[in-house]
Amino acid sequence: MQAYQNLINNSKKLTKSKVKKDLFNFIRQLEGGLAVINTDTIFKKSEDTQGDPIGFYSRATQEITGGRKKEGDPFDLRESGTFLDSLYAKVQNDSILFDTTDSKKNKVLKNLLSQDIFGLQDDDLNDLLEQKLAPFMVIYYTQELLK
Repeated sequence: MQAYQNLINNSKKLTKSKVKKDLFNFIRQLEGGLAVINTDTIFKKSEDTQGDPIGFYSRATQEITGGRKKEGDPFDLRESGTFLDSLYAKVQNDSILFDTTDSKKNKVLKNLLSQDIFGLQDDDLNDLLEQKLAPFMVIYYTQELLK
């Protein structure tokens, strides 16, 4: 009976604001990983957050690069200075801001088919929920209720 009473008392301590604060702090720990996921989407998949292509190299690029970048190959933004290396995610009050500190950001974005490149694709978000968030919540509630 005592264990049951402890469970009830601990559940009363789990207010909406406490859970929100603890969840916010956990998500803030994921900021660096979120930026890596976004960078990989751009570099490896050459896609925006909706899964659409961000652009393709032209014949002129093929000639300038001596054929290293072929006409029709998807953009990977690797050679756009510090664009990908300076991409970041910042957890704010009710959102996560994705951006880059590259001073040439507007010039880079102007040459893309999509401006919607900062953020996570649905598949990445679902993976994040399954691999990070759901296990955190299970452990969190277990610890909070059974302490």
